[in-house]
Amino acid sequence: MAALKHVYKYSHHSELDAGTDGLRLRLAAEVRPEGEIQFFQGDVLDPLTTARCLRAVSDLVGTRFYVPPSMLARILREADPVATVGDAEVRFEGFSACCSTYIRHDIDGGGYSAERLTPGTTNVDFGADMRAALAKVRAETPLRLSVRSDSVELESDSESVVEKRVELPLRWIKGFAEVQAHLADMNHKISLPKVQAQKFLRSLPRSQADHEQWVTATARGARLSVRPADSGVMIKGTQRLRLFEKLAAAARSLEVYSSVRHGSSAWVLDFGSQRLTLVLNSEPWRGFSGDGQLLSSLAGNKESALASVKAQLNWQSKLNAGEVAKATGHTQVDVDRAFANLASQGLLGYDLQSGSYFHRVLPFDLDQVTKLNPRLKSARALIDNDAIQIERDGDEIRADVASNGVTHQVRLSRSASTCTCPWFAKNQGKRGPCKHILAAELKAEQPA
Repeated sequence: MAALKHVYKYSHHSELDAGTDGLRLRLAAEVRPEGEIQFFQGDVLDPLTTARCLRAVSDLVGTRFYVPPSMLARILREADPVATVGDAEVRFEGFSACCSTYIRHDIDGGGYSAERLTPGTTNVDFGADMRAALAKVRAETPLRLSVRSDSVELESDSESVVEKRVELPLRWIKGFAEVQAHLADMNHKISLPKVQAQKFLRSLPRSQADHEQWVTATARGARLSVRPADSGVMIKGTQRLRLFEKLAAAARSLEVYSSVRHGSSAWVLDFGSQRLTLVLNSEPWRGFSGDGQLLSSLAGNKESALASVKAQLNWQSKLNAGEVAKATGHTQVDVDRAFANLASQGLLGYDLQSGSYFHRVLPFDLDQVTKLNPRLKSARALIDNDAIQIERDGDEIRADVASNGVTHQVRLSRSASTCTCPWFAKNQGKRGPCKHILAAELKAEQPA
C-alpha cells in the first residue's frame, strides 16, 4: 500500500502525572475539525474498473426484481449505497430495491494511492449527476475519490460531483445483518476464467426466469440445467446476474459460492485489486431483510463473550474466530455467536475471498437490533411467561411450547430443529427458526 501523508494536530502533549493514587497516563487525542470528518482521500489506480463497478452498485440499488407496485416509489427513495473505509480497503455496498440481491464493491490497497486513510462509514444517495459522471470515465481519465462522514466526492478531469449523506433505510439494516450469515455459510463451487465467464453470462436467458435452475461446471465453462446437481449451484432469477455481463470482459475470473442450507449464492468478479460481489437470495421475491438466519445465534449469546469479542474490534480487514477465541479465552462457538450478534448490529461484514469477517460500523442506532427481530422478542416473552417445558434425551431436546392457546412440539438436535407450528411447516427453516424453536433454545441454555 502506498505511504500515507497526514498531519496530526493535538491540543496538548501526552503526559504522565504522579498523583496520590499513583501514576496516571494522559494521552492526547488527535484534534479534528468540526463538521465533516475525512475518512479517505486519494487517487484510484484503475479508474475505468472503479467507475463501472460503482455504476453497477448504483444500478443495482435502483433495481427491483420483485416489489408490489404500491411500494415502488417509497423504496426507490431508499436506494443509498453505504461507503466504508477500513484499515486496508474501501468498500461500497447496498441492496436492490426489493432487498433480494446484495452488492459490494471492494477496492484493496493495490487499487488506490491514498493521502488520507481513517476508518469510518457513511451512506449517500448516488443520484443522476453521480451516475452521469461515472459513465464519462475512461481508462486514461484521472479519478480522485473522497469519502467523508457526510459525503462522497468524485473528481474526474475538471468535473466534481458530491453526494451528501442520507438516512439508512430500516429494511437495509436487517438485510446487512442477514446477508453476513448467508456469506459465512458459503463454500466455493465454481471458478470461471474471463472468456468462460463472458460466455456463461451471455448465455443467460434474456427474459425473467424465476424457476429453479442449476449452474454446473463443465470442461468448457459452466451451463444451466433444470436438473439438480450436488456439485452445482441452485439459482432462481437468473436475470439478477445480467448486471455482470458488460463487466466480465475486464475481470480476471468469476468465482461462484453457494450455501446449501440457505439456498443463496454469491458471484464474485475478480479484477485483481478490486472485486464486485453479487449475493442472490434463494427467491427473487424474498428480501434478505425478512430472513431470520441470525436469530439462534442472537438468542444463545453469552454477554461476557460478546463484550470480550467486541473489545477486540479495531477496523480489522480480517477477523479469525480461532484467533479471537485464543485472545479472549472463550470457546470458538461463543465467538462465532458473538460474531453473528455483532454482524446484526452492523459491526461486522463477511469477505468470501479471505474467508473471514471484517470490522465496520454501519450508521444506525444499535438499540434497534431487538426491535428488528420480533421473533426473538416473542421468544423471550414465552420464556418470561414460563410457557416452555423441556425434556432432554441425550443430545436431543424435546420441548412443549404453549402459545396462543396451542401447545407446539419442538425438537432440537445438532443436525436440525423442527416445530409443529404452521410457520415452520411453511418455511421449513429456510427463513430461520420460529419463535417456538428460539424459545426452546433459550430455555435449554438456562441452568437446570
